[in-house]
Amino acid sequence: MTLNHRETDLKIVKPLVLIGYMGAGKTTVGSFLAHYLKRPLVDLDEALEAKAGLTIPLIFAKYGESYFRDLETQILTEYATNRAPLVLAAGGGVVERPANREILKTVNTYYLKAAPEVLWARLHGPERAHRPLAQNQADFLARFQKRKALYEESGQAVSALAAPLAVANQIAADFFTAPDFTLKALDRLALVRAFTPKSQIFASLFELVKTKRLLVLLDRAFLNEAPLWRSLGPKTLVYIPEDQGEAVKTLRQAEKILTLMAKSGLDRSDYLLAKGGGALTDLGGLCAGLYKRGLNLLLWPTTLLGAVDAAIGGKTAVNLAGAKNQVGLFYIPKETWLEPLTLANNPKNLLAEGLTEALKTGLLFDPLLTRLIEENLDWLLGGDAPLVLAVAQRSAQAKAALVEKDFREDKGLRDVLNLGHTYGHAVESYYGPAVSHGRAVALGLAVALEVSKTLGFDVTLANGLQDLCRRLAGELPKNPPDDEVKRLLTFDKKIRDGRLKFVALNAPGQPEVLTKVEPDLILTAAKTVASRLS
Repeated sequence: MTLNHRETDLKIVKPLVLIGYMGAGKTTVGSFLAHYLKRPLVDLDEALEAKAGLTIPLIFAKYGESYFRDLETQILTEYATNRAPLVLAAGGGVVERPANREILKTVNTYYLKAAPEVLWARLHGPERAHRPLAQNQADFLARFQKRKALYEESGQAVSALAAPLAVANQIAADFFTAPDFTLKALDRLALVRAFTPKSQIFASLFELVKTKRLLVLLDRAFLNEAPLWRSLGPKTLVYIPEDQGEAVKTLRQAEKILTLMAKSGLDRSDYLLAKGGGALTDLGGLCAGLYKRGLNLLLWPTTLLGAVDAAIGGKTAVNLAGAKNQVGLFYIPKETWLEPLTLANNPKNLLAEGLTEALKTGLLFDPLLTRLIEENLDWLLGGDAPLVLAVAQRSAQAKAALVEKDFREDKGLRDVLNLGHTYGHAVESYYGPAVSHGRAVALGLAVALEVSKTLGFDVTLANGLQDLCRRLAGELPKNPPDDEVKRLLTFDKKIRDGRLKFVALNAPGQPEVLTKVEPDLILTAAKTVASRLS
């Protein structure tokens, strides 16, 4: 497996521009796209009217078409060069100027294509009255022929004959569907797939399970979906735990699920689907791996944190004696599904948690992922769907590439994934539900970066990344008492022969596992972070 670091991977940061002749439906399709992608919609003609303080017919009447085109170029340039991810519905004549066509080639431009006779028929009554260049059919058709080749040159053609929603779905799928990839372990392949739209998930699910039995382990957040799942027929069972989050990861809850599986007569050829956050997929994976030594597991992570972390890598576990992930096993799912609209609809605090985990992965393996988060944080926290999917896909792929090399952690290669988690887990264990995993890891990352300065990590860069951790956390948790941190560090899963392993960075992409680190060094770093970032 190789990672792709090409600049073209960042095309989703650039505006998505719709071009086409009058009546092609650019604004209507654009409104559906904006809703689907969770991006603002800008109608170039409306922006132009606002700038001029006049309607388009009055601009033409008072100043002429040349003045109109000058304004159009100015506004197009502003929106195309400010790097804001948005949907832009351009005017029909935007392609006439060579400068505009060059701009359109630098962004994501789609040409809504339809025959001019069809477009003329769409324009009638008030719709035509608002368009100075649609008053005469012969002129309308002639102008189309003049522009036809320019449209073809400037954007990817998409038929505008279908319903606007269908056209929007087609463009969205082309624009931000991430490629599938596989993780190979235990002589099995785990397929990681991105789905746009969501309906494709159910089509794939029906093909997979066919005549098999399916147990759907559903987070309480999706309680209203239970009737839908049960309507699939008697071969589908639905179980909804009474707890959520880390509280669901108990041996008692695992026993309930395993008992249900046994009483329902599931066998190893059947399926368990876990739909929920990382805690639920951890629990589902453990039950799937334990039951009759393993049945088919499907994971549908519904939080960005689950998508970039718990659902990738084959680790399953529940908590014990107040410490995280003390009872578990390695078990690989058959498929893991990344569904961007569900992920993008996470509340801001959950998006921040997933981005914190993805930042860790970027610092370890993928500079472009780090840059993607750092430069687009506000858009990501706002739930921009293409950007959220890009973060999920890049982070999952980077983690999977490492996991393939050391699935069971026998070689110690996966130890680097603990970056930010040694101290973060201690903080999380101390505060319990009062501090989320993401906020605890944000503090843990900041502490790891402070320790990294002692290894030569660039101080200015480290300070900037620590500031990013603070932005992700909203407010960093307070450090627990020293004696409690020392006690909780003894539960760390990376301890070998009584030695605590601590992951630091010599530079971005250059992790180092410290095996002789003393707790006092970590405590001192935590105090420095608190002093600088408080």
